[in-house]
Amino acid sequence: MVLEHTLTIDAFYEQYAGQPYELIHGKVVKMSPTGYLHGSIARRVAAILGAHVDSKRLGDVVGAETGFVLAEDTMRGADAAFIGREKLAQISEPDKYLPFAPDIAIEVVSPNDTAREIKQKVSMYLNAGTPLVWIVYPSDQSVVVHYPDGTSKTIADTQILDGGDILPDFSVQVSAFFPPDLPDKTV
Repeated sequence: MVLEHTLTIDAFYEQYAGQPYELIHGKVVKMSPTGYLHGSIARRVAAILGAHVDSKRLGDVVGAETGFVLAEDTMRGADAAFIGREKLAQISEPDKYLPFAPDIAIEVVSPNDTAREIKQKVSMYLNAGTPLVWIVYPSDQSVVVHYPDGTSKTIADTQILDGGDILPDFSVQVSAFFPPDLPDKTV
């Protein structure tokens, strides 16, 4: 649902901070709550990535729809994201949205997400300077990694996902992102 407002980032923050909305090209967009699977995967990704980043003191990992300003009229909330130490040093107002794109943006696909919406998110992050975007697909337990040059690579659940040039010493088997005992959907 799109509310008919056109706002700046500052006006959006004043009116909607802490509420379930994003600002996309000046339009206020309500974010829907997610289900168990989405939340569990987002938590696992953030925990695995966070443990690595914390142990090496590489920056920080945020989750739970942390807001990133991707353009003067766009703020998106990532399901999880990595922020390197250099960018952390740029934060002057930690209670506000982060004034830059993350170094790695992670989005977990929800059942109602369309291919067009996912492509739009990927484009927004890449155009704002995010060097790696991971799109996690619960339906087939895979991750598609998107790069600034427009290429992408699909990593299956039995394969290893790495951090590329952004986190060169990070690697994990994709299956670690998914709950081991999913409820049987055939009942």
